[in-house]
Amino acid sequence: MSGQYGVARALCAALMAASLSGCAAGLGVGALATAGVAVTQERSTRQALTDTEIRLSINNKLANEDLGLFADVNTEVVEGRVLLAGSVPRPEQRVRAAELAWSTPDVVEVVNELTVAGDAGVQSYAQDVWISTQLRGRLLGDKYISSVNYNVETVDQVVHLIGVARSERELERVVNHARKIAGVREVVSHVMTKHDERRAGL
Repeated sequence: MSGQYGVARALCAALMAASLSGCAAGLGVGALATAGVAVTQERSTRQALTDTEIRLSINNKLANEDLGLFADVNTEVVEGRVLLAGSVPRPEQRVRAAELAWSTPDVVEVVNELTVAGDAGVQSYAQDVWISTQLRGRLLGDKYISSVNYNVETVDQVVHLIGVARSERELERVVNHARKIAGVREVVSHVMTKHDERRAGL
């Protein structure tokens, strides 16, 4: 999103774009962390590492294209499926972000949930962060949900979910948790179940 809260991400992007070696080092650390988490996920360790590489590659492309675009776009990747969330100032930026995602090796799908709007402000951003934090906490505390299988992004009080559910019943619990959080306007799910035919060969 545009605004004051994007400054920190833009500075981070500048450092990443300026140092390929730093990016490679980050990949190494991120890969080790991902390997540890992937053991408990429905996706394989190999796929989790590939997803990490995809996400880093897309973020690097966004940063090289435009630091503002990098600051505005939130990226999540699960089994090669990319979720783009956030708010960009111009329609062509929404299209460009999707193009960059599609040009990344191993990407099988791009879900473009980017909106085109003006700066929502720090207060709106803080509310989005609060909603995401609340939801992650609720998923972690629910013994019937494997929270590690879900990624959460909140933009303008709309919760976007991507991941792999163990069952339709589990996914329903996740969505219900999201809907019950104060301030949430809508819940958009891009989650697949573990037996979804689209996961064949993964």
